[in-house]
Amino acid sequence: MAANPLPNMKRPGTLAERLVRDWYCLETRAIPEAILARAALCVKDTLGVAIAARTLGVGLAATKVALEADGAGHSAVWGAARSATPEDATLANGTLAHALDFDDTHAAAIMHASSVIVPPALALGEALRVPSREILAALVIGYQFAARLGRLAPGPFQDNGFQATSVLGAFAATAVAARLLRLTPSETVNALGTAGSMASGLMAYLSDGSDVKQMHPGWAGMSGIRAARLAKAGFRGPRAVFEYRLGVFQSFAKVDIFNKWQNADGAPWEVELMAPKPYPACLCVHAPVQAILRMRAAGKISAARADDIANILCDVPDWYVNLVFEPAAAKAAPRTPYEARFSAPWTMARALIDGGLDVWSFGPEKLSDPAALDLCARTTYRREALAEFPAAFPARVTVTMRSGERHEEYVAHNLGTPGNPMTAADIERKFLACATPALGGRAAEVSALIDSFSQDDGAERLFQALRGLEVAPPR
Repeated sequence: MAANPLPNMKRPGTLAERLVRDWYCLETRAIPEAILARAALCVKDTLGVAIAARTLGVGLAATKVALEADGAGHSAVWGAARSATPEDATLANGTLAHALDFDDTHAAAIMHASSVIVPPALALGEALRVPSREILAALVIGYQFAARLGRLAPGPFQDNGFQATSVLGAFAATAVAARLLRLTPSETVNALGTAGSMASGLMAYLSDGSDVKQMHPGWAGMSGIRAARLAKAGFRGPRAVFEYRLGVFQSFAKVDIFNKWQNADGAPWEVELMAPKPYPACLCVHAPVQAILRMRAAGKISAARADDIANILCDVPDWYVNLVFEPAAAKAAPRTPYEARFSAPWTMARALIDGGLDVWSFGPEKLSDPAALDLCARTTYRREALAEFPAAFPARVTVTMRSGERHEEYVAHNLGTPGNPMTAADIERKFLACATPALGGRAAEVSALIDSFSQDDGAERLFQALRGLEVAPPR
């Protein structure tokens, strides 16, 4: 392979330099109030799903590590009523936020941005006593970095065995940390270059449904803080970390962006396209689950008449197949809750039987349910190029009854995506559903504190609440 020449560093510069120029240097006053408020909604969604994970006892290893680490810190470890260093708190909180696969997604970038950048933003913001509006501004900038990078190669990172959330998320977290640590633009470019050697995140968890994917956002967030601190201390990183022939996109995704990154545009404010999830499972199963629930609500199928179903056929983009349909035997009989979250047949069966899919749908007794396993055995798929992907995650589901009667539902825009958005009220209901089982009436209090986060004293009031928030995991 011929080596790409190094880009002209003066004009137009490298992609890292462009992102820093266009977004990192943006003044807080230039960000509309509605956009800051949208970032606060992402904070609410992220905290809610993290509290739910702790309530269920999922993703707690990183919390245990944070609390056992030497040295005190000033950043809340969510649900533990304890504090740790910003790095340790970020790893713990980012792992919790992704543990149920219930955190929001930027569909066009195929990235879970909030679980990567909200933990370091809050951890550093608390430790450094940063005003709330500056924390929200750093988050908005982090969403710009995540989505603009993800849009350059939506899919190829995963195709080559890496989760884009973890690999590219390290750079978004670096931008957030750099902003809160007040790095110069030059230092921030060095920090981004350094983060390239911290970026990681294998998808080998698909082989056995093990836990490691839960860690990806927390690790990326922690790496962002480390990269920013190193750059502030004078450490230099490669300015062409993204587009160089040995850079991030060529090495992880096998994609050459050298002549493409100049047009790395997207929505004016990417945070507006963050899609909160209605179901705690891989995004690829959401449209099939919605299709089943629509048929169930219309009375076309029911749990009582599940034996009358001859076959359930899902027409889906090829990109879904190795995530939620293959290997077929594992998807038809998931061995762990995490494997079930990545099984379209199983989540569809659970939705048909229960009339929904929530954080309580993945217990051991559910995994061994013979009725669900029987439906899984009658579920198949077919590859089809669907126009809405990847801006949305569509699917067509056809249920054929033993009588020969057929029912079909096409979900073009899965709930939460820009074509079918969840409202602020929807996100509030989700937060309360996640947090109330553990917090009771305090859930509404925490929600109100997040709503007022952008006020002058909003940050300290929220941080004080988080420092005292104790959620006892199941024994």
